[in-house]
Amino acid sequence: MAPLSYAGPFFPKSNRRSFLWILAALGLTARSAKAEKHSEPVYRFLTPECEVRMSVQYFANSMVKDFRFRDRLTNRAFCLSANGEENHDCLSRFSGSIAIAFYHFRSRFQSPVPVNLRERVTTIDHDCRMDPRPPFERVLAVEKEVASDIQAFGYKQDDPEGAVTSGTPFALWCLLRQDLFLNDQPAPFLIVHWKHSVDSISLVDLIPGDRTEWINK
Repeated sequence: MAPLSYAGPFFPKSNRRSFLWILAALGLTARSAKAEKHSEPVYRFLTPECEVRMSVQYFANSMVKDFRFRDRLTNRAFCLSANGEENHDCLSRFSGSIAIAFYHFRSRFQSPVPVNLRERVTTIDHDCRMDPRPPFERVLAVEKEVASDIQAFGYKQDDPEGAVTSGTPFALWCLLRQDLFLNDQPAPFLIVHWKHSVDSISLVDLIPGDRTEWINK
């Protein structure tokens, strides 16, 4: 099986704003829809420039017919390919796990809200049956004080090389470190450790940067 593994912005070339999953269009299984109701609690951090509120929605063991999204700001619906192309060669018949992290920003002391959220992702460890993804950096635009980060790990169901014996899911996994930066700052305000597997994506650890404080940890 050739796994599809994404961290940070789910599709690197797309115009990312604040996305919502269209559950009906995606055709999530009942088990996945239930998982959405049990999202992680809200995490709050304080930086010298702003307050950051982070929340995560999880869709474990998801099977989707098409990857379709809706832009909250414009209400425009579209689909994306595995390479990030919009409305072209869109990814279909995905089976695996999905997580969406939402970041809400509120300025402090009349400072402007960050204009972008930059990430650097590196693979810490991985299953011996898969090749690690090289380190990469992406930038998410912050619009109306919100940015979102979509992640997925799984395989395409109609890929002959990705066939999985019924009842015997692949146990592939990888551990990722995601450094998050505000604008062009050289040091991360937050370090996030994720575990990706076909069955689930989980948040392993959150480490505030040197100038970041927990709020009500």
